[in-house]
Amino acid sequence: MINLMIKTLVVASHPDFHNSLSQRFFSESAKLSNVTIHFLDDFSDFSLADEQALLQNCDRLVLQFPLYWYSVPAKMKAWIDTVWENCAPALVGKEISFAVSTGVAAKEFQLGGRENTTFNEILHPLVLMAKKHQMTVLPIVVLDQLMYKTEKEKRAFVIAYQQLLSMPAPFTFDQKQQWFAEKLAHLVSKKPQLAPLLSLLQENHETLNELEDALAELEVL
Repeated sequence: MINLMIKTLVVASHPDFHNSLSQRFFSESAKLSNVTIHFLDDFSDFSLADEQALLQNCDRLVLQFPLYWYSVPAKMKAWIDTVWENCAPALVGKEISFAVSTGVAAKEFQLGGRENTTFNEILHPLVLMAKKHQMTVLPIVVLDQLMYKTEKEKRAFVIAYQQLLSMPAPFTFDQKQQWFAEKLAHLVSKKPQLAPLLSLLQENHETLNELEDALAELEVL
């Protein structure tokens, strides 16, 4: 059974946060019982004691922001300058990820693309900062061109983001299946008509496990 008790702190920044469709979409997707959302732009300055308390109380830190000239917004940079060294004991050994939004199609962030760089290269300074505190860097999520996404694509993004916020690493296929099963089981308690769908998911999971066992045995032969 997946442990959904991972405590995640989302530190979010956007100069026009409350009017940003992408950032509101991020935040709505992050409304889970184990997640605390910390809006930096609501503060004129930062209290080290308050920031340290938030960081100490989380297992996983997610920095959520739009790309601003291939970097973080000014408010998040000010937060980093304030807390990253002074709150180091609260960061050491924690997990970290990045939730990035951009108005440019994600496919353009590659060599030969319009941006001629990758998200890994852009986020490299943040990764180096995380490594200074022996933090475990998790995969990133990118929300690109929200206004052009279909409803199916939006739902897929919500699932991917919620898994990042609540699932234990390393996000294996088996873990993702269990995560879906637990989410569905919770829905079945409210909508019993979904029970056949849960049974089908559980049966498929058992079949996949049997196939994995069979493949393992074949490798030994």
